Amino acid sequence: MALSKTIYDWAARKAQSRFSHFWLSLVFMFELILFIPFDAVLVLFCLENPSRRYTYATVAALASVITGLAGFLLGHLAWDLVGPWVLDRVVSQSFFDNLCLHYQNYQNWAVFLGALLPMPLKAVTLSAGVCHLAMGPFLLCIFLARMLRFFLVAKAVQIWGDKIKAFVSRHFGGILLIMGAKIALAFAFLWTMG
Repeated sequence: MALSKTIYDWAARKAQSRFSHFWLSLVFMFELILFIPFDAVLVLFCLENPSRRYTYATVAALASVITGLAGFLLGHLAWDLVGPWVLDRVVSQSFFDNLCLHYQNYQNWAVFLGALLPMPLKAVTLSAGVCHLAMGPFLLCIFLARMLRFFLVAKAVQIWGDKIKAFVSRHFGGILLIMGAKIALAFAFLWTMG
C-alpha cells in the first residue's frame, strides 16, 4: 500500500501546483503504459481545484486522444513483429480473425463503449491498431467517450465532492488492486480463449 500512498500524495501535490494542467495531461498521456486508476487521479485534481474541474476534464480527454493515437499506431505497426508470437502462444488465429471482424463491423460502438467504460484504454487503442480500424472515426469516438466520461467525473465531484474525497482517500490502494485484478483477468481470458 506504500505505492498507492505515494501515488496519491504525488497527485495531491501536483494538483495544487500552478502547472497542474501540465501534470494532469502528462499523467493521462502515459495511460498507455501506466496501470493506475486515472479517474481517481482526475478526481483528486478536481477536488484540489474545484473551479478548474471542467478544464481538467477537457485536458484529460485531449491527453487520452493523444494516448489513443499512440496506442493505435503502436498496435498497427508492432503487430508484424509480435503477431506471430501472440498467435502461437496467447490466442488462436480463428479467435483473432473473429475478434477483428467483430471489431471492424462495430468499430464506432466498440471504441466508444471501450473508452467510456472503466476498462484499460490501452486495450482499446492497441487492438484498434492491430485490427486496422479507420483512424478518423476511432479518434472521434475516443474523444467523445472520454469527454463524456470525464465531464461526468467532474460533475460528480461538483455534487458529492467531500464524500468522493473521503472514499478515494480511504480506498485508493483498493482501487489500485482492482485495476490490477481487472488487467490480470483480461489476460487470463485471452489465455483461455487461445
